[in-house]
Amino acid sequence: MHVHVLFFAQARERAGCARVTLELPEGTRVREALAEIEKRYADLAVLRPHMAVALDQHLAGPEDVIPDGAELALLPPVSGGRGDARRAAALRVVPATAECWSDIEKLFGPRGACAGCWCMYPRRRGAEYRDGSGDGNRRRLQRLVRTGPPPGLLGYVSDEPAAWCALAPREDYVRLEHSRTLARVDDQPVWSVVCFFVARPHRRRGLTVTMLEHAARWARAQGARTLEGYPVDPKSGKTADAFAWWGVADAFIAAGFHEVARRSPTRPIMRRELGRHARSARRG
Repeated sequence: MHVHVLFFAQARERAGCARVTLELPEGTRVREALAEIEKRYADLAVLRPHMAVALDQHLAGPEDVIPDGAELALLPPVSGGRGDARRAAALRVVPATAECWSDIEKLFGPRGACAGCWCMYPRRRGAEYRDGSGDGNRRRLQRLVRTGPPPGLLGYVSDEPAAWCALAPREDYVRLEHSRTLARVDDQPVWSVVCFFVARPHRRRGLTVTMLEHAARWARAQGARTLEGYPVDPKSGKTADAFAWWGVADAFIAAGFHEVARRSPTRPIMRRELGRHARSARRG
């Protein structure tokens, strides 16, 4: 059987890659899979005592049996230790529908996530965006949420709204269509993931990668074959939270995206294919 292994944070650094597919015997347990992984990537052994393991995005124990085509994620401590990895694995993600509106308002807060944006920046240009800043943009997002299709995904930690990810067909985002740096790479129809917002207590804990995994599944379920993103790739190695709403390149790489174009030193265009071969790699 085939098992798709995802490496995060320190595990990715020690393995030298973000993901790998292993062929393992039917009935393999998590502890046996980890032993096989450590044979291939010996530097991972030092992380074993501190690492959480997720099986199809649910925390797994050493004796859990791995099904064919499963996704096994190795989650070492990222900023606050093993608890942060568990938090990312336990994230519950739902489409942003009318029932979620009060939770979206709670997550975004009085500033509408950032400077009254309410996730309208990719959908509006120039004066139209500026004139709507604040309550006008809030009403626009509320209308999208209530009328559908859902303009994004909402993530919960312990029933509290903690993370937001906006995605839709690329043509829904007028700012992309008028950008030179982020202009279309080719004529292939794509969905675009354009915005992330994570509540301050949950930042730097791997939630963006988890939201990207869910975004890929949601887009695939809507018939998309390719998901495209436009992250920041800061050469300094660090990006202020206020400028990271596009996402950062490392998170996209960890979620299985690859670079397809770069017209600016810090702004790659990245894609993840969502075809039939990818579907079997991401069951759950």
